[in-house]
Amino acid sequence: MQKKPVTLKTIYNRHKEHRNDNSIKDPVLFISRYDDDRDKEIVGFLASQFAYGKIEIFRTFLEKLFGLMGASPYSFIRKGDFSGVRGLYYRFQKDKDIILLLETLQRIFDEFGGIGAMMKNYYRGDTREALWAVREHLFPGSEALTFFFPKPSRTNPLKRWHLYLRWMVRKDAIDAGLWDFIDRRDLTMPLDTHIFKIGRCAGWTRQRTPSYKAACDITEAMKALSPDDPLKYDLFLCHAIGIGAGCTGRRTPACKDRCLLYGTIKGSR
Repeated sequence: MQKKPVTLKTIYNRHKEHRNDNSIKDPVLFISRYDDDRDKEIVGFLASQFAYGKIEIFRTFLEKLFGLMGASPYSFIRKGDFSGVRGLYYRFQKDKDIILLLETLQRIFDEFGGIGAMMKNYYRGDTREALWAVREHLFPGSEALTFFFPKPSRTNPLKRWHLYLRWMVRKDAIDAGLWDFIDRRDLTMPLDTHIFKIGRCAGWTRQRTPSYKAACDITEAMKALSPDDPLKYDLFLCHAIGIGAGCTGRRTPACKDRCLLYGTIKGSR
């Protein structure tokens, strides 16, 4: 009797049975600490936007930031006293940048009632176009906070925004699924360095740099595997393969012993 081929879905399901979600050092888990959807939306936004660099370092920063915001980040934003944030910084973002970002969140809630309501106001089927419209509304003719609200670019993969969108749109044991105006089938893969390397190794993209085109290539590959939920495997790939197996983006003999996907990718046998 011929054995069924081992697929990404098979490996994912096996891994999921033994996975302890609380052991995953992913910023999405900050959201689960809160019950109020308004808190979740704010915490998710901040956690995703500062999710760059070494995970241990940005998690430490986020712990400090959320500690300063207290039990209700929403109440903290609404009160508008951000003096306690002075002296706090993370890599390129100084305290004045963080305070301006918090002031911008306050403005968003004042004008729209929430980040999701703001995105919904501008969403016409393309999340990038919606984000660029948000940028124009918040910062017309300004260079302020381009790191958090990027200017239009055809090459920027928008990794942190696509990560936030995954958390807000998808609904499962980890992702919050607060927004219903975007179909999860229309999400784009958050292209961090791990997903890009895996995508290159698996032949899901031929792009040489982590561009928006590379993100779209990998998203299309995921749609072939999970048409109704293309970002289903994002967390698994990032942590179990990218971080856990130390994927370098190149197939080597060492991959056989440490990569769960070994043998499922063309040319890896």
